[in-house]
Amino acid sequence: MVGDVLDGRYQLVERLGQGGFGVVWRAFDTRMRRPVAVKVINHHGEDQQKAALRFVREACAAGNLSHPHIVTVHDLGEGELAGRRVTYLVMELLTGRTLTAVLREGPADPVLSLRWGRQICSALAAAHDAGMVHRDIKPDNIMVTDAGAAKVLDFGIAQLDTGAGGLTTTGTVIGSPAYMAPERWTGGRVDGRADLYAFGCVLVELCTGARPFGGDSTPVLMYQHLNEPPPVLDPAPFGLPAELAGLVAELLAKDPSGRPPDARAVERRLAELEEGRTAGMTAGRTAGPPTPTALSVGPVLPPLTTPPVTAGPPVPAPAPAPAPPAAPPLPPPQEAVRAALRARRSAAFRAATAGESAVQLQAVAQEAVAALGATDRETLTAWRDFTWFLSRAGDLDGAIRLLSTVTEDMRLALGGTDPDTLAARYHLVWCIGESGETVSALRRLVQLLPDLQTAWGGHDPRVLKARHDLAVYTANRGDLDGAVLQLRTLLPDLARALGEQHPATVQAWHDLSGYQQRLAAAPAGRSRPGRRPRMHPGEALVLIRRLLAWDFASDREANACLTTLERGTGVKQIGDWILAAPDHVTAEDLVEEIYGP
Repeated sequence: MVGDVLDGRYQLVERLGQGGFGVVWRAFDTRMRRPVAVKVINHHGEDQQKAALRFVREACAAGNLSHPHIVTVHDLGEGELAGRRVTYLVMELLTGRTLTAVLREGPADPVLSLRWGRQICSALAAAHDAGMVHRDIKPDNIMVTDAGAAKVLDFGIAQLDTGAGGLTTTGTVIGSPAYMAPERWTGGRVDGRADLYAFGCVLVELCTGARPFGGDSTPVLMYQHLNEPPPVLDPAPFGLPAELAGLVAELLAKDPSGRPPDARAVERRLAELEEGRTAGMTAGRTAGPPTPTALSVGPVLPPLTTPPVTAGPPVPAPAPAPAPPAAPPLPPPQEAVRAALRARRSAAFRAATAGESAVQLQAVAQEAVAALGATDRETLTAWRDFTWFLSRAGDLDGAIRLLSTVTEDMRLALGGTDPDTLAARYHLVWCIGESGETVSALRRLVQLLPDLQTAWGGHDPRVLKARHDLAVYTANRGDLDGAVLQLRTLLPDLARALGEQHPATVQAWHDLSGYQQRLAAAPAGRSRPGRRPRMHPGEALVLIRRLLAWDFASDREANACLTTLERGTGVKQIGDWILAAPDHVTAEDLVEEIYGP
């Protein structure tokens, strides 16, 4: 709360905002007598513990960086705040505006564009030299100070470069879809060149006022980053040197090997362009920001609002559905309502944090219910998008509960193989897998895969990704032989569809090699640990269903059922275990947990 003093030293003055992993406060350092910014994370729940771990990693990494274009870290500690134990990070308090706020006024002056770009690359070079990859370079994470300098903020999702695709061990991709490099989507190895790709996207937006890829939803952006050729920049209408087009093309190369070797090289090239532009400048920019039509991009998919829904890196967007039969035109007022709701949904995707996006989308969905009805496509997709950001904000249980209802409503209203329904079903699989219920996720994905193949074709990259996810779930379930067989079948299809050097193909080879090594290291002829249940799985399924429904006339009958299950399966306290299962875990899932793959 305002006025509280953290650790006897930092007095909280004003809440500035909430990021992905903490609340940021304007504060006053009573010991050093200076204003500071303090990021605070509470200690409660597993998600917050993970956030605190990332927070400490951020502090340890960023605290070792001393650079004029990186926010300075002053202190790190733990303390009491309003009776709660918290971890906190103290940083310099910057005055100025984010680059996002600057760009709302249109493209920057040509010289400033080159200068700020050079300064951002200078910061990235220092971080990369220290073995750190930022992983979320975007205008929101760049501050233009009142003194006119660019500073890179929020190393909150950066990590020391271990070559992993993201911070989580479960395949969760962290970052901002409009700026994420192709290898970030596919789970490939990530190094400083992923930051250079994101910087290339920022540089285009900085110079022209428009992002290089204009998708208004996560899956469309994913498709563009993975499949569409990089946009061709015509610098002339923006008063920029012609050489900038070549640099942007290199930065936005799909293959990391096609990008510049490091941020230092990009910094030098921008410095040369800035020097030449300054020397040749005879007048300021013409009045009025130019339109972004000088960006020539490939064909763009129809606007979709489907969040990524994968077990790990997201799956590209569904192909456009066949046009429905012609319907009578809607009355103009309803058309206006739909247009307004779509605009607000699109704006919600660009909120600063997943939590803020979720709050905005919840309001949109509730208004859609009132205006269009609970089963209208606009309403259902708004709820689906809300669950995506709810899960990204850390509330997996809430997302699963709501999404279980939404997917059934979409199946009834739109059909089970409608692209929006398929996306919602896949997102539900991802959420359940992230929650740790591998068996439930595996069973649902097995059921979903034929529908994906029917809708998109057997060699569509999205279907191939789903097959890869199935192999990963199978391995996580403990069936390495099954996972190896699935990957051996998948790899030829990946090579034909995407090429042998595509990150998805390479990742599948990597997983196959890892599973084969684990099988080779296992003792030969080793039997399944523990004794096999004596009861037939079908009998156990019937009794578990009775327990979940509590289908008993008396407590004596219930106790008899529990005793029979416990003796037949060999699982002690099986009743407590069954009744503690989440709602989305079925009786079939529980039987598979007991009897194995």
